[in-house]
Amino acid sequence: MVLRKCTICDRRFKKTEHFKRHERSHTKEKPYECNVCHKRFSRSDVLSRHAKGHNQPATNAVNGPVSCLPKPANGAPTHQPSVISNDSHGHVPVMNAENARSFQHSSSTARDMSLSAAADLPSSSLDFLANLSAHQPRSEPAVNPIIANEQAGYLDWNNVPVTDQQYYRETVLEPIHNDILQFWLEPQANSVSGHGSLDVRGESSFGFSGGGAISSSEQSVPSLDNTGLRSGGNIPNERFARVQRYWLAPSNNTGRLMNSVWHDVAYSDLDSVFAFRSVHPSSGPSTYLRGSRYGVDEECRQRLYTIFGQGRHGHSLMRSPANTAVSPFTLQPRNNPDFPPAEVLDMALDLFFRDFHPLVPFIHLPTFSAKDTRPALLYAMCLIGMILLGTKGTVNFVLQNFSSMLEYVTADLAKCSVGVEGPLSTISTFAAAFMVLNLAALTGENEHLEKCQMTYVNLISVAQRHGLFSATEGQVLNKNLFDTIPDIEARWKAWSKVETVKRLIIGLLLLDSWYSSFMSTSPIIAPDSTQLILPCNEALFQATTSARWMQLSNSNKPLLMPTITMPSENVGVPNLDNPVDDFCIYGVLAMVQLRLSEAYHRLLSNRASYPFAPCNTYAMDGRARCLPSLQLQLSSKYCDLLDRLSPNAAVMWHNMCMMLTADIQIFDMAAGRSGPVPARKALDDIAAWSQTPAARRACLHAAQIYRTMTNRKAVDHTMFHSVFSLFSAALVLGLYVFMVPTSTELQGGTSIELLDDIHWQKVGTEGFTSFMEAQESQPLPPSEEPAVEFIRHGGTMYLRGVPIRGGYQPARRILLDYAGLLKDAGKWSVHKFSHVLYIMSDVLMEVE
Repeated sequence: MVLRKCTICDRRFKKTEHFKRHERSHTKEKPYECNVCHKRFSRSDVLSRHAKGHNQPATNAVNGPVSCLPKPANGAPTHQPSVISNDSHGHVPVMNAENARSFQHSSSTARDMSLSAAADLPSSSLDFLANLSAHQPRSEPAVNPIIANEQAGYLDWNNVPVTDQQYYRETVLEPIHNDILQFWLEPQANSVSGHGSLDVRGESSFGFSGGGAISSSEQSVPSLDNTGLRSGGNIPNERFARVQRYWLAPSNNTGRLMNSVWHDVAYSDLDSVFAFRSVHPSSGPSTYLRGSRYGVDEECRQRLYTIFGQGRHGHSLMRSPANTAVSPFTLQPRNNPDFPPAEVLDMALDLFFRDFHPLVPFIHLPTFSAKDTRPALLYAMCLIGMILLGTKGTVNFVLQNFSSMLEYVTADLAKCSVGVEGPLSTISTFAAAFMVLNLAALTGENEHLEKCQMTYVNLISVAQRHGLFSATEGQVLNKNLFDTIPDIEARWKAWSKVETVKRLIIGLLLLDSWYSSFMSTSPIIAPDSTQLILPCNEALFQATTSARWMQLSNSNKPLLMPTITMPSENVGVPNLDNPVDDFCIYGVLAMVQLRLSEAYHRLLSNRASYPFAPCNTYAMDGRARCLPSLQLQLSSKYCDLLDRLSPNAAVMWHNMCMMLTADIQIFDMAAGRSGPVPARKALDDIAAWSQTPAARRACLHAAQIYRTMTNRKAVDHTMFHSVFSLFSAALVLGLYVFMVPTSTELQGGTSIELLDDIHWQKVGTEGFTSFMEAQESQPLPPSEEPAVEFIRHGGTMYLRGVPIRGGYQPARRILLDYAGLLKDAGKWSVHKFSHVLYIMSDVLMEVE
């Protein structure tokens, strides 16, 4: 049999009929004409089905010759028409018994013909399906030849060898009938190149030129001068409206938030950033609870229940287009005894401000009112307070309603990501999402933490896209913003709203710092492009009146603070003017922590190497080699601050130094986080690491974390990262003692009490050097600081006067000490990791 080759796409065919049909797909030739309506077709079988539509009788009869089939112009053989008409009206005729039998016979005959045709398969099963679909009626315009060529090339991807064709015949193609394939492979009508394509030729009025596109009112104009064309005044509005229907318009976004955020929040007519404007005032007399400090009353409780206590129904009410500007006060409340009463909400809010808010103080208390606060933020604050309350009813309520709250905040974040929210609404959504992520860390449920990972990513990513972490790339914040406000009361409120946003940004920075560490992921904020405006003095932010605020501002407490850039090799740690608050130092330390975490996940994550001290790897990287010197700058410039301020700052610094000298992922695996096989390999790595100076410095920092957490006061609020750092310190010191060779400690070393004060300025970068291996080299001059001698040469460690030798029993005692302290570390869920330390104190017996 002679193979025929297509001159356009080089495909080959055995049958002349297939070759001509394929050739007509390129040439768009339509040789078959209907004698009734003179419509032309490229295939005879399509014409046959079309002719049935003309000859369909009004009665039940379906038999009769087709008289409108002409002879093909090119001599191609004529195909028998199908029994069932495929007309455009979808009419199904009624058949009697004789016709039914005829229909069954004809259907089986057609099916046999399709199966017999399958015996002559082309070289691909996909080619067969494409060929089969080509026999079905099509209603779209002709396809461009270029597209046809691309389709022909694409269909060759699934060529099947000749030896495998029988397998496809028997297992794939035989059970499939033409009607099923027609259902799935029938192209969509009125489409040219894809779904939703626009056929501009089909609308005579579409376009900016041409006689058919001019309306009757425009036809009286004899000509269009150049001025009219340039101005666009002669273009009818209908043309723009048609373009708008087919072309998705951008959302009504507010642009990049940082470009005008200070002006937007300062000159808003609301007293607080987190307040909403009530369209309809509250009805009825005020029902404030006696003794309520923050304005919680029954109406406030009903508002929260209406939105969050009714599940999806309440959420849909608030998010419907008709209610976008309607106050939640206008929604009809429904009482529910399962929702906390107003008294419980008031107690929860009071606990929130007493135990949680001092850690991240960004809400301006003098202008805060629960009645006017946006519902999502207020509800998240109450949930945090309820988990801190710790009763059976409040804890169960939080656990049951956490998922719905997370869903609500996630939907609000989605609106912020596309820019459909205003500046104040976007900032409030950031604050609510921040609260929910902290709530997940308080509940301690693994399911909640897993669900929150995407919310965390979206929150920090959207905030970074709005430029919140690039202060120098947005609107400049200066005194002119406040000096133009003559009224002192309005100026105070404007300043408080600006300060609220600054503090929220630092809160997001802290969130990315500790959340990425806890999740063992790289931080989302880009360190190299981070700039931060430092917060003002805490006393200014807590001033209860405008007069007190003005008095403090005139007494050497500036209303504006400098902008700092991410510390690096060329940018040193900033000098901070006294007095410095805890929250200010948290922001600076968080910036360095982000750079350290980014370097670790970029260089060492899942690829630890000897000597298993990250500082050794960082010394060879241009962006990370500054990290040891940054820690030295922090200890030199902030030495007094780290001793005077909250223990959270000191723990944060010690943890960064420990992360420089110990690869924490090895310790996680050694504890059993990844199972038994990686644990044994990790213990061998720790045994090699334990003989390096970096390991001995890591032990000193781990012990100082324990000392700092033990000496904290009852009024000191513990941050999440402090509790998590305590757990990491337990792994580092405990596994070091367990794996270190005993001979290393006894060979001419220096004895040191782990809980004594250490002069870190004298220690300097000892242990941070790039040569981590223990090696006999030129001896260094002795140092007066015992810690330096211990890092260099090793020695015996003492804990409360008791010597610590290597082995199981000392390691077990250390793990139990840390576990007891971790268990009482506060409300954060990380305290549950004390169970891991208790388990390890027993499991180590089997490992030894």
